[in-house]
This record gives sequence, structure tokens and C-alpha cells, in this order.
Amino acid sequence: MSIEAVVFDMDGVIVDSERYWVAEVAEILDVAVPDADVDPESVVGINVYDQYDLLADEYDVAVTREEYFDLFDRHADTVYTESATLTDGFHDLVAEIRACDLPIGLVTSSFPQWVELVFERFDLGDAFDVVVTAGDEDVPGKPEPDLYELAAGRLGVDPNGMLVVEDSEHGVDAASAAGAHVVGYQHGASADMDHGAADAVATDPDSFRERVLETL
Repeated sequence: MSIEAVVFDMDGVIVDSERYWVAEVAEILDVAVPDADVDPESVVGINVYDQYDLLADEYDVAVTREEYFDLFDRHADTVYTESATLTDGFHDLVAEIRACDLPIGLVTSSFPQWVELVFERFDLGDAFDVVVTAGDEDVPGKPEPDLYELAAGRLGVDPNGMLVVEDSEHGVDAASAAGAHVVGYQHGASADMDHGAADAVATDPDSFRERVLETL
């Protein structure tokens, strides 16, 4: 196996934000589907509009699609500018990948304005050669493989040549379906999720770094 590019998810991988999102999503679901008991973790890793469509298929939703997005957008500022923290050693890991002369990508179910909050706060503007976000082109989101296939095309590599780090079950499934080599980052809000489709598993920042570097 020859790795030609390294690609990261954002929430729960480069920033510890998923656990904060789970709490925020619980509040949002109370507003959006007040008559249903929906597990917030069931929508982790899925973009907001796809979440809405899934909920609308199963429940009576009390808000419109745009109102659902607005609820998330209001909570995003708190999550990304106050609560979330950068994964320990991430800047050093980026430097080590660069030393291997490999391009780096980001594939996230978050929206561009949320990614910008993270980039500004943690000085990540130069860390990624390619960024694929929710709403990029008209393709399905995770757990479908399309976003990772899109990233591979922009990076100029075959999906089989990508090393992907994902924390959610939906993200792991998406990267695996694209044909990438997948490291499942099983920690925090994703600790009990099924990472069976991953090729390797990390459980803390040190093993995260080790799994990436030993695969290059």
C-alpha cells in the first residue's frame, strides 16, 4: 500500500468538538422534534441538511430545513470559539506529514463558515492543501463516499492512496466505501461507536499520531 495523501475529518479529529456538539444537538433536537426521543449521537458525523431529511422521514419536525440550520449556526459559534480544543500535537503531526512530502486534506460535514472559525482560532489556514465541506457541489454527504472521492480528485490521487482519520461511524464508513485506508479515532463522543470498517484504531492523541505515521 502506497499512501499518496493524508486526509482528516474536523470535528472529533483535529478538534475535540464532538462531545460539545452532542450536548448542543440534544438542545436543538428538543426544539426540532419535541415529541420524539432522538439520540444526538445518531446524527453525529452527518451534515445538518441530511440530518433534517433523516428526521423528517421519521418524525414530525417542528421547524423548517433552514430554521434547523439556523439553530446549528447559532450554536456553532459557542462550540468553535469557546468550547472546542485542538487535538494535542496536531501542528507537529502536520509538520511530520509535510516532511514526507505528502499533501493534506480536510473532509468535514461542517460548513465553510464553521471551518473558518476553527482555522482562525487554531492557526490552521496553511495546514491543508484541499478542504471539502458540507455543501461542496451537489453530492451526498457522509456516510456515502462521495465527499472523499471529491477530495481525492482535488488532491490528484486515487482514493485507494488516501490515509483518512475519522472519528464517527458515518465518517469511517464513508472513507472506507471510497476505498481509503482508514484510521478510526475512537475517543470521547465516539468511544462506543462501531469502527469495524476502519483498518486501524486510535484511542488518544499519541496513538492517533502513531497510527498515522506508521502507515506513511
